[in-house]
Amino acid sequence: MTDGNIGADGARFRLFLGVLFLVFALGLMALLTVTDAPLTLRLVVFVPLWVGTFTLAESRTRVCVLNAARGVCSTESGVQRIEDDERRMELVRRAWRVPLHSVLYAVVLTVFLVAVSAWLPWRIPAG
Repeated sequence: MTDGNIGADGARFRLFLGVLFLVFALGLMALLTVTDAPLTLRLVVFVPLWVGTFTLAESRTRVCVLNAARGVCSTESGVQRIEDDERRMELVRRAWRVPLHSVLYAVVLTVFLVAVSAWLPWRIPAG
C-alpha cells in the first residue's frame, strides 16, 4: 500500500474537523431531543455526522478524495502532481472507499442517535 496523498498537517486538520462535526452532531441531537422535535426532524443530524465521518475517514486513510480525483498530492511544501500512474490509480482506488464508508457510518450513527433520542425521557418542562 502506498502512502496517502495528504501530509501530516492535512491529516491533523481533517481529524480536527471530523471531531468538531461529530461533537456538533451530538449537541444538535441533544437540542432536538430536549425540545421534543419530531423524529423525522432529528434525521437532519445525518449531515454533520456524514461530514464528520468523511473527514475522519480521510484523516485515517490519509487520502483526500478531491486530490485523488485531480491526481495531486498535497504536502507541507505545497501541491504536487503525481507522475507515477500506478500510484495515482492506487490512490483513486483507495479514495472511492472514503465516501462509501462515511455514508454507511453516518447512517448507522444517525439511526442509533435517533433511536436513543426517542427512548430518552429528556424534555424541557413546560412552564
